[in-house]
Amino acid sequence: MWPTSSVCRKIMNSQISPLKLVYLKHKKEIVLAIKTENSSCISSVDWIKAYLFPKIIKWAETADVKNESSGLVTSSITLVNIAKYSKMYQELKKKYALQMVQIWPENTDPLKFVYEDVAIATYLLLLWEQERLQRGTPDAYQTFVDLGCGNGLLVHILSSEGHQGVGLDVRKRKIWDLYPSSTKLQVQSIFPSAECLFPEADWLIGNHSDELTPWIPIIAARSSRSCRFFLLPCCCYELNGQKYQRNNSSHSQYMDYLDYIYKLCKVCGFTTKIDRLRIPSTKRICLVGCERNYPEHKSLKMDRDIQFLIDSKTSKRMEATIGELSGCSEIKGSTNKWVQDVRIREKEEKVRNCTQLHRGFVEEILKLVTEQLLSKHYYILVSSMEGEKRLWNAGEKMLLAELASLIPREKLKQLKNECGGVQTLLKNNGYVFLVEHGYVQLRVPSVNASFQENKPISRRKRHSPGNIRNVSRKQKLCWFHFNHPDGCPLSDDDCSYRHG
Repeated sequence: MWPTSSVCRKIMNSQISPLKLVYLKHKKEIVLAIKTENSSCISSVDWIKAYLFPKIIKWAETADVKNESSGLVTSSITLVNIAKYSKMYQELKKKYALQMVQIWPENTDPLKFVYEDVAIATYLLLLWEQERLQRGTPDAYQTFVDLGCGNGLLVHILSSEGHQGVGLDVRKRKIWDLYPSSTKLQVQSIFPSAECLFPEADWLIGNHSDELTPWIPIIAARSSRSCRFFLLPCCCYELNGQKYQRNNSSHSQYMDYLDYIYKLCKVCGFTTKIDRLRIPSTKRICLVGCERNYPEHKSLKMDRDIQFLIDSKTSKRMEATIGELSGCSEIKGSTNKWVQDVRIREKEEKVRNCTQLHRGFVEEILKLVTEQLLSKHYYILVSSMEGEKRLWNAGEKMLLAELASLIPREKLKQLKNECGGVQTLLKNNGYVFLVEHGYVQLRVPSVNASFQENKPISRRKRHSPGNIRNVSRKQKLCWFHFNHPDGCPLSDDDCSYRHG
């Protein structure tokens, strides 16, 4: 517990000199006290009085459970019993996580994703148990639909614990085949329309649902009056599928987006509660739409408000006339699309790591970068297996930002569309370039190369005939032999790549 502001002021106004900081019990709270053993530390006293304690006072005075501007909580696990949560989490971890980590077939880190889904499942199970007790229906287990279910582990745990539900995602994952038949997962694209409503579901789940995140409260509102939702936002997207643009510069992108989603939930007519989960992620604030804040006879007006929100965030209006709609579950027909210009994730994920660029374009960029690095000559002494010695231009080290400024604007734009731009392209060609700490330089083709002048490159061991890796690499042409003005510093026998 932080010391109170009044205690901090008393310490700040004292003339004592600190040698060390100790914790003492004072009036049933932890108080930061100063032990006085040396009166010569004047600079330390000034720093503590001028900077440390004013900061502590500010923190103590502004520490609230809620942020009034956005309604976002700062403490964790406030909607369920923390003792029950801790106990159930340990039980589910032993029941599902330990085995799942061992058989995890995905490229993602199981130590993060498995335990995160176990924690989310624990939270939802307790939240739903609490809801059943409040409604007096302890045996009526809630049904659910997980939109953008990804690896499907959350669906698997909830289904195994007695809740009937299904997970929908635009792509199948490898791990889906490892689940039992009781875990229902389907490949399905979700497009905001009358065909993507779930009137039979009690809860909609959006766990890191990306482009679907802002649509989940709307889909829940139009599915049925009894439909609720659990939303854990991560990547920031607008209703039209575009990246969300921050409106409040005093907040971070993430906090501003949470504020936006919170207000969107209110427009959809939900009493929305906020909580902070205990998961291994920085994006761990969730929104729970547990009930409606308007009477049933105002459903038509609320649906109009929702459509006005959709129209304000997208460029084209839906084909159906909102005046003809008497309730969200009554919208039927394939033409009843709510909006026409939404860009939802495609079934086939586009590869954007600079590996799909035209080879001629890549060679042009590599040539430009090489010319810049070699423009300032930096020679090192190299020697071959035959003992021949010569100078070889290793070039200079340059900042990535400086290199990027030398690339034509239209080519740079094409690179920036490929998740990382120049840096990604150069790292893809790591046998030519060394990219570290924001700098780029040529990678000297030797194991123990040195950039110290007049120090020869250590001779590399000859390749073992039975080494499959070496045989595979020998099939690839040596970039330095064909493109460097001084050729490759190694002989054909020494080099890992082919010279002819």
